[in-house]
Amino acid sequence: MNSTNTKEDNIITGVNEIKLIKITNKRGASISLSNYGASLVSALMPDKNGQLADVVLGFARLEDYFDDQNYLGATIGRFANRIANGKFELDGKTFQLHTNDGAHTNHSGSNGFSNKLFHYLTEGNKVIFTLYSEEGEGGFPGDLHCSVTYELTDQNEVLINYQAHSNQKTIVSLTNHAYFNLSGKQSDIFDHQLYIPSEKMLEMDQDYLPTGKIVSTLKSTFKGQQIAEIITENNNKGLNNYYLLKKQTPTELVLAAELSHTSSGRRLKVFTDSYGVLLYTGDFLDTTGFGHHGKPYTAFNGLCLECQHYPDAPNQQIAPAVTIEKGAVYQQKIIYKFDTI
Repeated sequence: MNSTNTKEDNIITGVNEIKLIKITNKRGASISLSNYGASLVSALMPDKNGQLADVVLGFARLEDYFDDQNYLGATIGRFANRIANGKFELDGKTFQLHTNDGAHTNHSGSNGFSNKLFHYLTEGNKVIFTLYSEEGEGGFPGDLHCSVTYELTDQNEVLINYQAHSNQKTIVSLTNHAYFNLSGKQSDIFDHQLYIPSEKMLEMDQDYLPTGKIVSTLKSTFKGQQIAEIITENNNKGLNNYYLLKKQTPTELVLAAELSHTSSGRRLKVFTDSYGVLLYTGDFLDTTGFGHHGKPYTAFNGLCLECQHYPDAPNQQIAPAVTIEKGAVYQQKIIYKFDTI
């Protein structure tokens, strides 16, 4: 049985609805969560010498989340990543979504879950966030009820479970948008090593939308080398790649990525039952709010490993089905397992 301590605090004096909830396990590791965006605000994990430090990017003040355009640690929904021209068709009907990325919709536009205040309850080492999204919000069909459950184990695992159901046929793709930096410092992520067990990825156009082709990873193949090496191979440009994961069944949990940092000795293994993982190296990261180390975040201070459905899946013939039928339950799992090497 896990031995944990859960603590809740108001972040803004006089506002009871917005909370910071901290869970500490028997090893002293902890995560902090907010019901604003069902967000992962902090994760204090040990290095090879047992020293705790934050390994995810987050703001020191809650107010800085309100205007954040970087989705730090947030739950992304109803649909993660981009939808071309903010449109998709379902059973012969075209739905127009709010656009926020030029002509396209990214992370569900201004009505995305990252901006929502979730209800929550705590159960031991778990925090369960729930949200009701009514039909037409952001342009999506159906009343959607969803839950996001975070759990911290004594093995320094962060377990994230998603569930959703709707009174109409609709589309759903949820993920977590944590930025990781295992150094425990505010520095770039070029000296991190990354392994992604994939040899296939989606070809993307200049707007980071799939072209409809599955291609070899080639220069974007991660086999444990430093991130700097791959970025150099890609003409010193940041990466926004969707890697396909090998799965035998839709519900199979597989390794999506392994991130490590030699100097600190920290390692992160990401497991998921998603069809793929989106690697974003944070090249557009730019905040006005101060982070855990007392200054704003800048490009490459952290990277994202977003376990999610194919980007633009409703418009992509190559994508597995992204719809859920009326009354059916959408389920998805992500595990962040921290240890040392």
